[in-house]
Amino acid sequence: MRYGYTLQLPSAPVADPLANFLFERKQGHCEYFAASMAVMLRTLHIPSRVVNGFRSDEFNDVTGNYVVRAKNAHSWVEAYFPAYGWITFDPTPGGAIGSPQGWGRAMLYLDAAASFWREWVISYDSSHQSVLGQSVLNGTRSSLERARMWAQARYARLLNWARKSQRGVAHSPGRWLGGSLAVVLLWLLLANVARIVRMIRRRRLQARPERSPDQAAAMWYERMARYLARRGVQKATTQTAQEFVRVIEDEQLRMRVRQFTDAYESARFGNSPDDARRLPGLYEEVELATKKQ
Repeated sequence: MRYGYTLQLPSAPVADPLANFLFERKQGHCEYFAASMAVMLRTLHIPSRVVNGFRSDEFNDVTGNYVVRAKNAHSWVEAYFPAYGWITFDPTPGGAIGSPQGWGRAMLYLDAAASFWREWVISYDSSHQSVLGQSVLNGTRSSLERARMWAQARYARLLNWARKSQRGVAHSPGRWLGGSLAVVLLWLLLANVARIVRMIRRRRLQARPERSPDQAAAMWYERMARYLARRGVQKATTQTAQEFVRVIEDEQLRMRVRQFTDAYESARFGNSPDDARRLPGLYEEVELATKKQ
């Protein structure tokens, strides 16, 4: 005969709830199971009692504590045996226990935060100060000891490497010199990798500006502005490209820079590949105009 667990109580009062539970309904919560077992034990002249409390199998691995909620209220039975004393029995059928997922997992973190707040804010007192201070002191000591051991190990490795290097230089100076030069060259290469990448990118844009007209236009305009600055024609950072054209005093240079600027704006903001291809030639015309001054 199988009995089921439910929190749904009978809709109408019954004269004998235990009899109704045992012989008719056969479903109920923990109080029905505990009370029925206690009564049946007593019919066998075994002293028994119903115990009320809480039971929870929900473990919060964030805090390392079991979570006990109001819904975890429970009833069970204790039976007395002369040779053993009071022995606990729980006749209520157990449910499936699974790992919290999704929202249930998020609730564990909320419970951990609430537990921390209660423990270290609301209930904070001198004993907590002592525990916290001791933890910090132990942690500091442990960190310093780990740092000291790490430094000793590093020093020993460095010393061992220096000794091996000294022996290597003594036995093979040529090979050691070549290895050192290779290391220096590798270091210089790594230190200038960003500059090398920019140089390669610039060369690609110069060779095929139509592949990325806006980037090619920005590169050529920057180059033109630097060249004019070296020639004494400085573009202010607050000036737009067209404003810069209007302040150039030399008429011939102003005309060449205007042509360059028109092509630049079409390539830069209109993404025009034809105007991007024109920029190298227009740049050379700007250079020629400055040399005629």
